[in-house]
Amino acid sequence: MALRMPKSALTPVLIPLLAVFVLLPACDKPAAPAPVPAKTPSVIAYAPGSPELDSIQVAVAETSPLPISADLNARVAVDEAVTSRIGAPIAGRITRLSADIGEAVRAGQALAIMDAPDLAQARADLQKANADNELKLRAAARARSLFEGEAIAKRDLEAANADAAAAAAEATRARLRLANLGGGSGAALAVTTPIAGYVLDRQVNPGQQISAGQGPLFIVTDPKRLWLLVDVPETAIGRARIGEDVQFDVAAWPDRHFRARIERIGLGVDPVTRRVQVRASVANPDLALKPEMFARARLVTDDGRTALKVPNAALFEQGLKSYVFKVEAPGRFRRVPVEVGARGAADSYVIAGLNPGDHIVGDGALLLNAQLAGD
Repeated sequence: MALRMPKSALTPVLIPLLAVFVLLPACDKPAAPAPVPAKTPSVIAYAPGSPELDSIQVAVAETSPLPISADLNARVAVDEAVTSRIGAPIAGRITRLSADIGEAVRAGQALAIMDAPDLAQARADLQKANADNELKLRAAARARSLFEGEAIAKRDLEAANADAAAAAAEATRARLRLANLGGGSGAALAVTTPIAGYVLDRQVNPGQQISAGQGPLFIVTDPKRLWLLVDVPETAIGRARIGEDVQFDVAAWPDRHFRARIERIGLGVDPVTRRVQVRASVANPDLALKPEMFARARLVTDDGRTALKVPNAALFEQGLKSYVFKVEAPGRFRRVPVEVGARGAADSYVIAGLNPGDHIVGDGALLLNAQLAGD
């Protein structure tokens, strides 16, 4: 016989259970799993907005002449054919500066004015030499007249002529010295530039005492014409030719590529570095390049061979082959084998496997390859 509990007896039991059920917090729904990239043996694709896409940078394969050498150390220098290092011919004190670094100057323009006591001395020496020359010329003319009247011996006439010639030579020396010092008046000497260009460097200040021959006080050059000095290994110097191109890059302009043309090839090998210096001329119309910049240069043949320039970060090796990831669509990348013709410090040159204008993965290629392999 079943026992029945009265409803009044169930109430004290059910109410606490209901209270516990009501007060229990609702459990959070389980988080959705992160999207897994779609993969095939050579293709990996990400959904739009995937965080992995933030670490991928895309580059463009650009056509470039195929270099005959790897990247070489190089340095941008002034063109010495259009450069003047200006010093002071005599001792003195700088009283005024007329030009500063970066200013354009014309040939013959004064760069500084200096107080030079030796200049006043040179002017006095010229005046004295001219006066002595005139005196000796009159004495020689008088001796000639006396000799013609048989009043003096011939040796006295010869002595007078010799004195006159010596005085003339001394006057000429004094005049040339004064002209070499710049002439002018008083003791003020103008330090001038013999060429037009820009002031590259200044090593003097107002009030500074200058000794004779000290210099250079100023360096004036034409910065639109520069040299590129390339250190070529002796093993590769045989492939360098006068007139051929040199491609180079500088850290200041990572997105620009510059060109130079070989003018001179050194005749000797540096005994320490075992390298030969090659000098190339550089046109610098916008003054983007600065003397003493370091550069990475490549010797380029003139045989018409070209390659596709890609960043080194885009290349990776598996076994004996090199690969890159080519962008097929937004978020979709295909691994393709390529053949590398030359390698540099920052870029390499692909001769097979890509087409001009292909978009490839630069930074992030190794990450893609690891995920494609299932790491």
